[in-house]
Amino acid sequence: MLKRLIGIIIPLLTCCSLFAQDYILFENIYLEPINGQTTKLVQGVKKHNAKYHDGVNGPKAYLFFVWTGEYSGQYVWVKGPIKWSDLDGAAGEAHTKDWEMNVDKYGRSHNIQYFLRDEDLTYNPNNETVGENVLIRTFDVNNKSEDMPAVRGAIKLIKETLEKMNSNVARRVYRNEFRTFDRRDISLVYPFQSWEKFEGPNALPAGFGRAFEEYNGEGSARKLLLDVWDKHTDGWFDEVRTMVK
Repeated sequence: MLKRLIGIIIPLLTCCSLFAQDYILFENIYLEPINGQTTKLVQGVKKHNAKYHDGVNGPKAYLFFVWTGEYSGQYVWVKGPIKWSDLDGAAGEAHTKDWEMNVDKYGRSHNIQYFLRDEDLTYNPNNETVGENVLIRTFDVNNKSEDMPAVRGAIKLIKETLEKMNSNVARRVYRNEFRTFDRRDISLVYPFQSWEKFEGPNALPAGFGRAFEEYNGEGSARKLLLDVWDKHTDGWFDEVRTMVK
């Protein structure tokens, strides 16, 4: 009887350990300045973050300016990494009032999103979590059951190529945990140090195309990547963000 119990308990414990691993999750809130009160909005967010989101008594929060994309000219407040449990009772009365007085008074909060990092697809050689300057390329994945697996498979091939190249260009991949109307489903995050980067390839490293076909065969970039984007997505858009310090 004891052996039977042990035989049941050990697999259960092993299964639980697989699902109890850490994960990297971020909360994003876009902020649109009201009536040109940009300076007061930025100052208010900094004040709120210093009081409630300094990374000591809870997850750290950051403010980014959005340079390109649908929300260009606005800001995005990013909190994380967080756990889902951090959202339980996270905003007490004093916390909420401080946000209202320092942030909502000067900016419209909208488009709240939760992004979970897909470790199976992420290439992150320097183990960086938050980049000060990032290009975010977001795909609108189609709705059929085969679409997301096909897109993830193509992204996985890119990761494998970057690993074989021993590239120093990070490429973090995030999934939007809640399906949105505009289907911002999966995002590729590329950190960069200088705007000079965009004088060359604006995402993947130079020579990537040649390396991909060397590892996957002639014509594979078109067949395994570009054709997948064409068939299984409704395209993508780019958003460049830089951190406000």
